[in-house]
Amino acid sequence: MKKLLALLLAGAMAFSMAACSSSGSPSSTGGSGESTAAEGESQASGQLIVGSITDLNADFMDGWTNGTPNKSVKNLLYGYATATFTQDGSYAVDPVVVKDGKAEITENEDGSKTYTYTLNENLTYNDGSPITAKDYVFAVLLGSSPAFGELDANNTVGADFVGFDAFNSGESKVFTGVRLLGDYQFSVTLDAESLPNYYELALTAVAPYPMDVLAPGVDILDDGEGAYFTDNFSVDLIRDPITNTETGYRYNPKKTSGPYQFESFDPGTKQAVLTVNPNYLGAYDGAKPSIQTLILKSVTDATQMDELAAGSVDLISGVSGGTAINAGLDLVDEGKASYADYMRAGYGKITFACDFGPTQFPAVRQAIAYLLDRNEFASQYSGGYARVVNGYYGLSQWEYRENREALESELNPYTYNPEKAKELLIADGWTKNESGGDFVEGVDTLRYKEVDGELMPLTIKWANTPNNPVSDLLNTMLPSEMEKVGMKLEPTTMEFGNLQNYMLRNGEEATYHMFNLAAGFATVNAIWYYYSSDPAYMGIYNQNFIVDEELEKLSQELRATEPGDEEAWSAKWLEFQKRWNELLPDIPLYSDNYHDFFTTRLQNYTPDGLWSWEYAILRANLEG
Repeated sequence: MKKLLALLLAGAMAFSMAACSSSGSPSSTGGSGESTAAEGESQASGQLIVGSITDLNADFMDGWTNGTPNKSVKNLLYGYATATFTQDGSYAVDPVVVKDGKAEITENEDGSKTYTYTLNENLTYNDGSPITAKDYVFAVLLGSSPAFGELDANNTVGADFVGFDAFNSGESKVFTGVRLLGDYQFSVTLDAESLPNYYELALTAVAPYPMDVLAPGVDILDDGEGAYFTDNFSVDLIRDPITNTETGYRYNPKKTSGPYQFESFDPGTKQAVLTVNPNYLGAYDGAKPSIQTLILKSVTDATQMDELAAGSVDLISGVSGGTAINAGLDLVDEGKASYADYMRAGYGKITFACDFGPTQFPAVRQAIAYLLDRNEFASQYSGGYARVVNGYYGLSQWEYRENREALESELNPYTYNPEKAKELLIADGWTKNESGGDFVEGVDTLRYKEVDGELMPLTIKWANTPNNPVSDLLNTMLPSEMEKVGMKLEPTTMEFGNLQNYMLRNGEEATYHMFNLAAGFATVNAIWYYYSSDPAYMGIYNQNFIVDEELEKLSQELRATEPGDEEAWSAKWLEFQKRWNELLPDIPLYSDNYHDFFTTRLQNYTPDGLWSWEYAILRANLEG
């Protein structure tokens, strides 16, 4: 069973080298974690074209939510975090980054805990300029600053550190829980209120940002009470370096520290080009890329396998749906492709806005679930390569496997039942017609409910994307069923980026009640952020805009699990799933058996549900 192992703390750290490919081995790093490779050297060659049915957008800097392909690009561009996700499913201090592969941990009298990191002194950006402790401290201060928030960015990076509230609000210019201790040493202190935390080590993981690029002329000082910016730091100073649509770091991050560096992005074709960072010292296990150039391009569900067969695409990751998977397996049978398959750490879903309109009421969300035959949906869509799930989980998660019997017996499966849907709506007050009289079946077509003294129609505005077989199937199965119970579905088709903006309310008013898309669970699945009632997390982590005291309490109890106590975590996780299943902020549609299809020239490529293509590609190679 692949579980999140006990978080690896300094004195008891067990550093794993398992499952490494020939591109990286324990001997790649010395005892101090310092690479012996000469700077500027690269043995990489060749080009790999990666196709995605989800379009890239122009965001390549953390702070603005974007889709899965952008997340993959950022994982390739930004490196040298102090703690890192490993292939065995754990988090560990990175010995390439941190001296001796250890953090110094101090438990303070007030219940807080300080992690002190001493950096190796040979880290550089892709341009060869040195990375020091100031670059790490800058990343935390920038991502927590009110100025960054004024750019409509998520500025909650240091939310778990002592002094965050005062710094984030602008009350104090000093971030007391972040210390600059020397050229190659800094510390972060977790607030007592954030402890215990199951993902404690991951919370302290910091990666560098180039201060000279994002905040030119600014310095960071520390007089013993915490780190702070010099007085010339302001939103006006960082606005152009970050948000200029031509040169801003958000759109054009040229100075980075990961295995690859940014070359270009074409907003017209939505194609990005990355090349190997010649100064990259390696991942935690010493792995370095052997493929010189990665090109990320958009493909359609209908033509992606034709492109793979023709060689205009070399890798398609996370292929879902029976039609596409069977077409890919045909290519494998013909010797034109190879494949890897794995269970998904996520699900396809209908997402609800839970704070306005009809979908603010759990009964409406439950009724929609009863109106959709999800087993038939999953069968038609996946061709047998998926299963229905009934909670906030995917089939690859260890918690699911450990609690499978309880999940199947204790969660409501919302089996197709129009009569049950109607009962729920009537009990919830959807008993009026448009004139305010009683709704009469066979006469009236749309139910209404009196809400705050006004009649609310049971009309569900649905945002979906084009050329999407999930949207097509929902559009076939749902509208007629909804009409039977006095509900109306109003679909609007738009590009995925626009759908995201409406769902997360990035410059858009709350308009749509329902969205269909997919979710992959993060390696650190910090559920307590996603269901927090804190306004700062709405539209960033809490994408349903749901506020439920019990759900939030259960998520916070998960957070407070001692690191490594998997038994307690698993039990609390199950209780969370029960409440989530009752509230139904999403309708899970399916969790798949994902397939990656790729050119036969690609060797040693081993993805899984959490080890996605951008991690696996770093350890793969091209033949021929």
